[in-house]
Amino acid sequence: MNRISLLSALVGFAGIAAAQPDVIVGDLTGIAGYGSSGGIFAYSVGTTSCNAGDVPLNWIANTNQHPVIGQRLYRWRVVNGVGQFDQVGASHLKHGFTALQGTVCYSDCQAHPDGSRLGVHCSDPYGSFLNGDQFGLGPRDEVNAYTGAYPYPFTSRSPSTGTIARRLQVLAADLDPAQGNPAATTIYLCEGQYIAPDDAAAGNGANNASYRRVTRSSGTGNWAFVNTIGFTTQRGQAAIFGWQTIETGVTIHRYVVPGEAALGGVIDVAYKVTPYSDGSGWHYEYMVHNQNSDISLNSFIVNFPGGGQTGCIDIENVGFRDVAYHSGEPYDGTDWANTKTATAYQWIGPTYSEASPNGNALRWGTSFSFRFDSTRYPVTGTATIGLFKTGGSMSVPLLVPNSCPCPEPDYNCDGAVNGFDIQATEEAVNGDFSNFCAGSADLNGDGAENGFDIQYAEERVNGAPC
Repeated sequence: MNRISLLSALVGFAGIAAAQPDVIVGDLTGIAGYGSSGGIFAYSVGTTSCNAGDVPLNWIANTNQHPVIGQRLYRWRVVNGVGQFDQVGASHLKHGFTALQGTVCYSDCQAHPDGSRLGVHCSDPYGSFLNGDQFGLGPRDEVNAYTGAYPYPFTSRSPSTGTIARRLQVLAADLDPAQGNPAATTIYLCEGQYIAPDDAAAGNGANNASYRRVTRSSGTGNWAFVNTIGFTTQRGQAAIFGWQTIETGVTIHRYVVPGEAALGGVIDVAYKVTPYSDGSGWHYEYMVHNQNSDISLNSFIVNFPGGGQTGCIDIENVGFRDVAYHSGEPYDGTDWANTKTATAYQWIGPTYSEASPNGNALRWGTSFSFRFDSTRYPVTGTATIGLFKTGGSMSVPLLVPNSCPCPEPDYNCDGAVNGFDIQATEEAVNGDFSNFCAGSADLNGDGAENGFDIQYAEERVNGAPC
């Protein structure tokens, strides 16, 4: 498994010689709103691109040699006292047609003489309403973000008219303060991403997304967004990295997808474990973001740690959040099935075949969230992530619920399992360990020595499993 740092993903922007074009999102300039239809709101995000490379970037209209631009929205909110982070919307892709030659990222723009290329260290603005022009929005499924390839003309999978078609679509339930999104505890991030054939061929796809914090209006029924005062565009960082700016304790690692090392197909895995203030347990929050992998992902399995018993690992309040397809996209939006096994908690998505290529895989430019509660405290473990198009999997480190030791319930070590073991446990819970030989009296592994351990001892003596 190769893990690459965010720094190495940003080498072009940092000024290290790249000898190639390198498109990034230099600025996210604002969000346009169009109203709603059928409980779905439509938006578009203004994006300014910059060429951080040292040769011009192709921007040739009416061919397949120009960038396409994706726009997305993320939400962080508090649910039952703990943070949850989700992607709540995505657009079709704006097809570029002319590159201006500005100086948003650099002062030394080497302007290309016409709009067919973006010059070295030059910038090009696409305002929010331009990026929301439905006629120029093509489907995501035709674009291979890993190679940058796509057909042109693109397929018009839906009408280019109406309020919400092809634009960044967000459910009213993900915006409405009355439906769990109060202003005091809800934060939104917008994201833009450019995919360009010559940028991808140079292996520079890892830094093509940027994010910015935005503020939702407080009015009812038609929510607008403005850029949040004091927060700027975070160049070369996908929105998943914004989670770390909202709450502490979030860990994020970036990984190269097996089979896509040549051009740098990468995913990001983020997680945080939060204890509940009432001591009832821990909330486990995970997010997996596919930056530019065409292979895509189809399962997420949280492995329980080895060396102990797993019967005591309780999993409750399980959650899964993907991103809705729309405007004629061919993908099946079926949620990944979730279940607890003897060794893991798992979310399993579709399998791939040429006859069935359109399952709900975690595709490029998309993030899925996974969450649950457990009374078991966190320890370092692993997750197994399935690879959709190629099969196989990759293993990544993260925090998982701890298992508990499960010795034979001969807690007084007299060679027999009977009521005296329950009595010895009760004495140990009350501070007398003279007849107790099992070490800690926290038999159920909940972090406390109390009556629940006596109940656990009684159940085990009477034949209950761990």
